[in-house]
Formats: sequence, structure tokens, C-alpha cells
Amino acid sequence: MSDIDDRLLALVDSVVDCDEQRLPLLLREARAAVELLQLLGSGGSEGAYAARHLAGNLARRLPAEEC
Repeated sequence: MSDIDDRLLALVDSVVDCDEQRLPLLLREARAAVELLQLLGSGGSEGAYAARHLAGNLARRLPAEEC
């Protein structure tokens, strides 16, 4: 893995809990981040492995979407 992969993976370890008032916004942002990471991970550029890994981790942790 490259340095950028290591840095991106380290971001997961620095996630902290947030208060409930900000949770809906954070969930929308997290879903958008998953989509962006999936897009970045679909290429073969530097950081693609970390992007795919982080997208999978985030997607598994997100609650099911409510309409």
C-alpha cells in the first residue's frame, strides 16, 4: 500500500462519536462519502485500495436508509 492509502485508512481510526442533533446531517454526509469513495475506488489510481476499503467499512456501519 502507498502512503496515501495509509493516511486514508488512518482516518477511520480517528472517527469520534457525535451528538444526536447533528446525526441526520452526518448520516447524509457519510452516505455521500461512501459514494465518492466507491467512485475513487473504481479507478486504478493511487489510493484506490484504501478508498474501496473505507467505502466498505462505512457502508457496513451506516443504518438502513429511511425514506
